[in-house]
Amino acid sequence: MPVEDLRPAQVRLLEKLREQLRFTERSCIIFDQGDEAEALRLATCLRNIFHDKGRIVSLVSHLGLRDGRMLSSWRGHGDWKDYLSHEINLASPTPVRMRPLLGDRFQKISLNQWWKHQPVFVHDGEKYSRGIISLSAAEKDGGAHVDAKLEKYYEVLCAGEYAIGITGNLTYAGAPPFEQGVTHFPKNAHLALIRQFAHETLMSGKHFHWLK
Repeated sequence: MPVEDLRPAQVRLLEKLREQLRFTERSCIIFDQGDEAEALRLATCLRNIFHDKGRIVSLVSHLGLRDGRMLSSWRGHGDWKDYLSHEINLASPTPVRMRPLLGDRFQKISLNQWWKHQPVFVHDGEKYSRGIISLSAAEKDGGAHVDAKLEKYYEVLCAGEYAIGITGNLTYAGAPPFEQGVTHFPKNAHLALIRQFAHETLMSGKHFHWLK
């Protein structure tokens, strides 16, 4: 529907979606420049765009996009390995980290499946979706609010002990960049996952013409 045929309230909501996508783009740039905590702001944008609960209505629902489709980076693993890769740098104080895959390999799935049901992390037999992880970051870990205690699955996700660990037993010309004799795990998977969700969101918005 052309913008000139929309009601004023719809025009405002469309502009709010455009605004949230601009915020998402900016935060992705900041994340990619090295400030990975910016993923917490990304989580808040994702909540505004996709989260419905009670009297809270998402932008996609306001604009009639809830029954639409999304681009998913799913590669068949059914967990974080569909979205992240390891980066190992023995010269860094953090020798192993997670990186979002980004890229342009996608499958098309329903928006509801993408946000609520497709598993991106599994812990103790429970599957956690993009929506659950994004809301944990936004509502408990500092995106929009800080809770005194995090959910157990989220603590495990942050700790990274399910992934590759590096135990240093190396000799350096000077002081070693990271503690030796201790196993180091990637502690940024929660942030890297949210960056990947944001990438999928931006690519989906363009592919499915949300703003046209």
